[in-house]
Order: sequence, then C-alpha cells, then structure tokens
Amino acid sequence: MTHDRAAGDIATLRLPGIGWLLQWRGDGFWRELNDAQHHDELAGSFMPSEDEWVRWTGRSRPQARGGAWGGVATWWLVYGELPGEATPSVGLADGTCPPVLRLGRVWACEWRSVAQPVTVSVASERFDFAFAEPQYRRSLG
Repeated sequence: MTHDRAAGDIATLRLPGIGWLLQWRGDGFWRELNDAQHHDELAGSFMPSEDEWVRWTGRSRPQARGGAWGGVATWWLVYGELPGEATPSVGLADGTCPPVLRLGRVWACEWRSVAQPVTVSVASERFDFAFAEPQYRRSLG
C-alpha cells in the first residue's frame, strides 16, 4: 500500500492488493476509483467529473469490497470516513488485525485471506461484515 501525492491538492492512497485507490482533496472531498481509471486519468484519456467526488460527512459508515468464496485466499477491503481523530480497528474472525491506513479524513484496510467475518470499530461504533458465501451460491454446489 502506498501513499503518494498527486498533482494539486489531491492525495492518493493506493491499495495494490485489491487494485483500488482512495483520493482525498484539500477541500474536504474524497472518492474511490480503480487502477484502470486512475491510469486513464494519468494518461489524459479520461477526465473525472465533479460528481465522482463526495463531500466528507464525518459519519461512520464503512463500506466493503471483497474477493472470492470457496476457501480461496483473496484480497478484501473495508474503508470509510473518519468521524474523529481515532484510527479505526479491523479484526478478522481468525484473530488477525490488519493495518488500517489513513488519508485525510478517510481510512482503508486491505488484507488477503479466505472469506471470514470482520469487525470494524470506528469511534464508539461497531460494524460487522459477514463476508460469507451467499446462500444462493451454497445451494448450487
């Protein structure tokens, strides 16, 4: 995971495992994007619209992205806004606590594992993500 400075007042947090980036703008807006879009923007073949940027609200509502089911280790991601100064904590069901990275007033955590429940604590709030295989997929096998 790298943290680099882009042109102007945009800071970028690259999450290479999952192929995702978060960007924080100095005026309090942020966005998420994938590696392909970022590459196209750097190459000048795509210009992001202002609608892609979200104003920081200070609310704890983590979001998640994930990999695959079936016992295969893959990349997982949880991220969101920082409501205060405390860095969130992320705990996996197997006891692992992957590092949480901060960028401006947003945070992100990525890790590689099999699908398993995850608990995110942000300020005084707790959020649980099952990261379990959907029932419709289990009934296919």
